[in-house]
Amino acid sequence: MVSRRYLTWFGLVALAIVLSVGFLEVLGKRFAEGGVYPHYASFRSDPLGTSGFYEALSSLDGIEVVRNIQPLESIDGLHEDSVILLLGLPRESWGDLRATNDSSMFKAVKEGARLVVTINPGLVPEKFQPARTSEEEDWFERRRRLREERIRAEQGERSKIEPQDQEVDDEEKLELEMDDALGARLTILLEVELESLEEFERPEEGWELSAGTDKSLRELPSWYSQFRFKPASESWRIIAEAEDGPVVIERQFGEGSIVLASDSFFVSNEALHLEPVASFLSWLLGDKTQVIFDETIHGSRESGGAMKLIRRYRIHGVFFGMTLFIALWAWRTSSPLAPGDDTTDDGFVGGGEAIAGEETASGLVRMLRKSIEPSKLLPQCVEIWKESQRRTPPEALEKEIAHLLQRHERDKKTNDAVSTYHRLTDCLRRH
Repeated sequence: MVSRRYLTWFGLVALAIVLSVGFLEVLGKRFAEGGVYPHYASFRSDPLGTSGFYEALSSLDGIEVVRNIQPLESIDGLHEDSVILLLGLPRESWGDLRATNDSSMFKAVKEGARLVVTINPGLVPEKFQPARTSEEEDWFERRRRLREERIRAEQGERSKIEPQDQEVDDEEKLELEMDDALGARLTILLEVELESLEEFERPEEGWELSAGTDKSLRELPSWYSQFRFKPASESWRIIAEAEDGPVVIERQFGEGSIVLASDSFFVSNEALHLEPVASFLSWLLGDKTQVIFDETIHGSRESGGAMKLIRRYRIHGVFFGMTLFIALWAWRTSSPLAPGDDTTDDGFVGGGEAIAGEETASGLVRMLRKSIEPSKLLPQCVEIWKESQRRTPPEALEKEIAHLLQRHERDKKTNDAVSTYHRLTDCLRRH
């Protein structure tokens, strides 16, 4: 007959397996539906994802479609027939998008590639931000602290004007240092700003667009973003504009081209289902044969392995401490710290043949840990005591023990387990 302890362990293992399978099923479903990814990610298949655009392009002959999760400044495999899509860049991240001096992406654009950036105006909640390197995180953290100090000064926590001016100078100096270390901001490099309408009422069907300098685009999507571009260079061509200003602009950049759009809804699964504008999407891609959907702007990036994460978050001490702890635990488990002898190793010491290291209290605790039912606790104690004896107990002692157990069984309220246990130990001492 299988003991209760084994049944308990079997039940726990079965429950763990069921919970693990259920968790993996739910997680797999969420990944399949794309719910764990941000809006406008090509992994996402709900209305605000772009998986439909990705899969539609993948089904076309002669076009190579890939996803990028490498840092933008070091993308591999770019060439003059590449178009890099940054779809759904968070509006608050636009001002911090930079072009490093050795950026492979901008090098490819200068040689003929095409860069397309569409802005997520934040009409729906967005909690994901572009992935950053550890160096970028350090710079942005320094800038954040400077801005917080400046805000506190402006709110009157500092009474003098000079320290406030000093904070502004420090922030401007830090911005210049960031430009040298991380590259120039895209807004400065491309001479364009993105500004929101001060007072507006968004039409229910979105703003109606009109063609700009390029009149060949006869079909344009509806526009829901309240942001408009402010080009500061004549290099920019206005492709589409709402009544309040440009929303899609394009310029040459070396041998290649750059396209900016202040909205991203037109590439979403919902837009492709309800109001697809194939000619506009075709123009967006140009005549390129390699389409790259960048996912780093949505927070997806290669981790680089466990050791890279350890170095990044400076947890070497925790890692080595855990390694030392596991080594000491394994050594302690395999070998007792106290020296022993043959008698101790056999489990007996002294003439009374008592078990080494075991006393009445410790034995009771061990039995309790085995999850013995309360009604069987005292009989189990007696059985273990009998098994530990190398000779048969006297008949009188056995009768007295049996009598005490019977009294306990008949009236457990008067003869509770604790008092009966004390009577049993007194009986054993007398004999």
